[in-house]
Amino acid sequence: MSYIDFFEFKEHPFRITPDVEFYFTSETHSGSFESLKYFVGSDEGFSTLIGEPGTGKTITLRKFINELPKDVEYAYILFPSLEPEDMFRAVLEDFGYKIEQGVSKNTLFSGFRDFLTDKKKQGKRILLIIDEAQNLPIETMEELRILSNLETEKEKLIQFVLAGQPELADKLNSQKLRQLKQRISLQTELSLLNLQEIERYVVFRLSKAGFNGKYPSNKFYKKLQNITKGNPRLINLTMERALMAAYLKQSSFLVNEDIETAAESLKLNEQTTAPTETNSNKITYLLVAIIIAMAGLLVYQFMQKQPPVETKPTVIKQEPEPVKDIIVKPKPTPKPKQAEEPVIKKKSTVKKGYVITDNLNLRSKPTTKEKNILMKLNKGTSVIVKGNVGKWIMVETLSDTPVIGWVYSDFILIPE
Repeated sequence: MSYIDFFEFKEHPFRITPDVEFYFTSETHSGSFESLKYFVGSDEGFSTLIGEPGTGKTITLRKFINELPKDVEYAYILFPSLEPEDMFRAVLEDFGYKIEQGVSKNTLFSGFRDFLTDKKKQGKRILLIIDEAQNLPIETMEELRILSNLETEKEKLIQFVLAGQPELADKLNSQKLRQLKQRISLQTELSLLNLQEIERYVVFRLSKAGFNGKYPSNKFYKKLQNITKGNPRLINLTMERALMAAYLKQSSFLVNEDIETAAESLKLNEQTTAPTETNSNKITYLLVAIIIAMAGLLVYQFMQKQPPVETKPTVIKQEPEPVKDIIVKPKPTPKPKQAEEPVIKKKSTVKKGYVITDNLNLRSKPTTKEKNILMKLNKGTSVIVKGNVGKWIMVETLSDTPVIGWVYSDFILIPE
């Protein structure tokens, strides 16, 4: 049994893959989605969608693509770290344009213009969507600007949506891309969820997956906000681990302790995204340190120039102690050294662990340097924790024929 069965979910409520069935319409996501719909219905050339990692750019794009009008044909490019000519060819292939061997770039450009013109005559609109666009080289982004020159006297032949992290905005603000920046008519940005939206987000996903239990308290969501800062991807990861922690305790209620266990497992804490010092603060600290060091040096030099103070030595008279007989004991013969065995820290009580990754190797020894795999453990498998050596944990399976072996600690969730 896994936590999915325990809570009687119909499907995973906090899967991190961009499933549009679980698309949550917060204020920021709803606004971005509507802006994209407006853009594709306009005659503008470029639109951007900016957001920190995990804020929901990809799922917003998938939702947008699923609801495109029937007269819109699109190409979707992911991980676009391509040089200009390779990017151009990738775009043409995604639109279904046949590329012959040995054709020059100018010939391709001219043929693609004819292709777009024919589509326009058929009443079709052409849209190019590029995700993770912050990875585009400067030269490749200039190639997109050149492609945007493909237009008739009255309208554009192709539109572009560039989605990416804040580094995309920084790149577009550079001097080299000022011409491209001037062509971006619509800019949207995804922000983090606030406390009320976090609660609605969690309730929405739990109910969508078929949850019939009692929902967490307000303090639970406040703790979740402190740890995730309202980042949807971090919320998904934390909530999945919290559900695992509750399942291991056989508890149908989610409490703050489950969030803390999840955060520890994910190596998150409430200071994960604490603001960093500004350069001005760092300079201030440096100046203070220099002043303190100079003051210490002046005090030291002043003390060195002072004349020494004469003091009379104090003489302490002691009676000589009587000489005792000296007994020389023979040195014991050293015992031969034996090979050290790993010390296993045994647990005083039986503790259960929970496998949090698929196909986890159960090994006969705490090492990966030799072929010692006993079996594979599936995600969600419960095991008994026997002890540990460093980062390796000895576990025992709960199958009809128990197997004892070693697994790496990063892939086991052990509630406190």
